[in-house]
Amino acid sequence: MVTNMRKLFGSTAVKLFAASLFAAPGAVAQEAAPVDVSAIANATPAMWRVTDEDSEFILLGTFHILPPGLEWRTDALNKAMEKADTVYFEVEADTPDAQTKTIGIMMMEGFNEPGVTLTEMLDENDAAKLKTISTSLNLPIAAIDPMRPWNAFLTLSVSFIVKQGFDPASGVDSVLSAQARTLGKKLQYFETIEEQIGFFTGLAPETEKSLLEITLREWENQVEEFDDLFAAWAYGDVNFIDEEMNTSMREEAPEVYATLITERNEKWVERIAADMDAGDGTALVAVGAAHLVGEDSLPTLLKAKGFDVSRYGIEEDATSDDNDSEPETASIDLVNEDADDIVAPMLAPASPATEFETDDAANDNKAPDVSIEDLLKTIEE
Repeated sequence: MVTNMRKLFGSTAVKLFAASLFAAPGAVAQEAAPVDVSAIANATPAMWRVTDEDSEFILLGTFHILPPGLEWRTDALNKAMEKADTVYFEVEADTPDAQTKTIGIMMMEGFNEPGVTLTEMLDENDAAKLKTISTSLNLPIAAIDPMRPWNAFLTLSVSFIVKQGFDPASGVDSVLSAQARTLGKKLQYFETIEEQIGFFTGLAPETEKSLLEITLREWENQVEEFDDLFAAWAYGDVNFIDEEMNTSMREEAPEVYATLITERNEKWVERIAADMDAGDGTALVAVGAAHLVGEDSLPTLLKAKGFDVSRYGIEEDATSDDNDSEPETASIDLVNEDADDIVAPMLAPASPATEFETDDAANDNKAPDVSIEDLLKTIEE
């Protein structure tokens, strides 16, 4: 079984939640020990180039929360941003309005009825783990106990990531969104905040309880597994990302996979295809990496529609079967044992990889450098 922390990799909802914690009135956001990013050399997040007669769209797989100081913007990505007329993201997450809206949803929907607590809802062992984990993250159990299970899951998970030295403000989406605004690019979004967070608010009671229980029981594995997935993203290891994030959900929970991966990707592809057919020039599409790998990915679906699709920004010695290659990924130590301060939660309620041809034109760009769907997979496992 793959743990919940791996599923956090592609979750914009987690990124939204993290941003809301930093912006929440009364929230305490204290600095964690910095991550040593020196282990990552020549990071090359996976990218694709999609073209027709008069349009070029560059697709980038993102990591929504990153350690400050990590160099991930390659020459190829910088070129794509410079050329783009429009930049697409999953959801608008970084504006004050978006953060206020997120906080409002969390406050209204994220807590149990008065008198209902998690420690009473969970069995004795899980309740004890909840207290232990909360204490290790400097989160008072009195603040966690009234939460709905999905809210507690997000609070613990985001606090864990931040304690490792990661920061939502350093995530790919935040950095590129700010850059796009500065450059005067047109910004487009595939989904709304309500749609993204609605995944959690609409969970059945037993389902969201299972999500928290799995998180508590597998907590000891979080550091290593998050480490592995972070490295896979940094080095563009699309096979690892697909295997760890999509394959088992596709095989073991096909209905969930269809709803949370296939159907969303199909909607996004229709949007992209319509804009390209309209001759919409050049664009950069930055979405969670899980949407760009595997048999139901955006590159696969766009190629099936007749667009020319190729890997973009890879090294000159890359071959035509880039998605089958497995870049060597260094182990990255993300543990910051001295980091004892962490973001506080809001305390009270209001009431298989597809082959593409190499893009030779981009080969000279040698690089220096919780989507929601990934979380539900663990429930089905």
